[in-house]
Amino acid sequence: MRKLSERAFAIMAVCEETKRYFGITVDEDGWDQYRFVWAFKIDRDKGKKEGYDSKTVTGSVTLDDEYPGCPYCGEKRFYICQCGKIVCYHGQSRVTCPNCGQSGTLERVEKIDLKGGGY
Repeated sequence: MRKLSERAFAIMAVCEETKRYFGITVDEDGWDQYRFVWAFKIDRDKGKKEGYDSKTVTGSVTLDDEYPGCPYCGEKRFYICQCGKIVCYHGQSRVTCPNCGQSGTLERVEKIDLKGGGY
């Protein structure tokens, strides 16, 4: 894993296939630019206790060359539900968020809101 900046933080995500939660290490890559660097298994309650939902940022996201994807299904693609949760995306035309149950179709955006915290 590459060396992280002091501005790195972690966010919570959920696997669309297994419905299990995991963390993503995010590093700042410039003004309003963020990079998903690593993904790791973590219990939802522990992530909340660690403060992985205590910081909100807005910007564009890219994937680090070493980003392994979801630790459960291996998928690197994702969508962000209206509830704010990052969810693995497997190319389906209609999605259902495993966090809140909302269903719908997706639209591409240039900038997103990330809510995270310490790592």
